Amino acid sequence: MEQSDEQLIDAYRKGNEAALVILIERHFAGIYSYVYRFVHNTSAAEDIVQETFIKVWRQLGRFKGGSGLRPWLFRIARNTAIDHLRKKKNIPFSYFSEEGEADAVFEDESIDIIEIAIARERKENLNTAIEQLPVVYREILILRAEDDLTFEEISGVTGKPLNTVKSLYRRGIALLQKAIATTGSNAPKNPRLS
Repeated sequence: MEQSDEQLIDAYRKGNEAALVILIERHFAGIYSYVYRFVHNTSAAEDIVQETFIKVWRQLGRFKGGSGLRPWLFRIARNTAIDHLRKKKNIPFSYFSEEGEADAVFEDESIDIIEIAIARERKENLNTAIEQLPVVYREILILRAEDDLTFEEISGVTGKPLNTVKSLYRRGIALLQKAIATTGSNAPKNPRLS
């Protein structure tokens, strides 16, 4: 039976170092994906994620729980990424990776190559529309659609009040729909974005 995050944190606090390794392994991919979309640079993302988990290791003894471990991890990753970007004074906000994402969707070889091309074009149009959004909306949409965080968790990650997060999300969706409509995109509607 898999232990919950809370059980692993408790085990770590009682001296079980392996519990921390399990926590890191459990959340590494999600944090890395988020950070990479934030900085759009593999080397920087690796450094930021490493620094994030060092901070987690140092602060885990003081973690109070509350909204859960996952939002806390995302908040640390976000703050670490912002600090990194401030030091570089270069803030790229292209969140979507083009490396292999479309290919991973099509594992069934019976899918027609034309369908793959259409899906890639739709994805490119959607990504272009998202990249045109102001950063404040883009971040909320990414955390909701790509990282599957709840509005409450997004509020915890960004430090914005819950109603502000919901409002920014609704405005972001409206702006995204407008951007897609003006480009004539056939971008698929993401159920997490509606």
